[in-house]
Amino acid sequence: MDLPKWKPSRKTVRVISDSLSDLEAYHAFRSSSSAFISRNDVRSIVFNKSGNRCVNCGTENDLQIDHVVSVYSLFKRKKINECNSIDNLQVLCASCNASKLP
Repeated sequence: MDLPKWKPSRKTVRVISDSLSDLEAYHAFRSSSSAFISRNDVRSIVFNKSGNRCVNCGTENDLQIDHVVSVYSLFKRKKINECNSIDNLQVLCASCNASKLP
């Protein structure tokens, strides 16, 4: 099953493009990304891709969806469309996710 296309809302796009500050634009971008990966259909696809296991240690406990390349890094590089692609989303357990270097 293919991942649905992530389309930030018009309001989010407007805030990002019209923002007076990078911080305000980043928060709008981050919120939109978080809402997308919280969707049940998206979670199901990403979890199925990993076999419902942490891609790092293999555990099935306390799993989370993680961005391979951070939301912040993609925002700063203006690569918004790459943020929530199937290739940039992975499943990590809370411990592996917390131990990632920034």
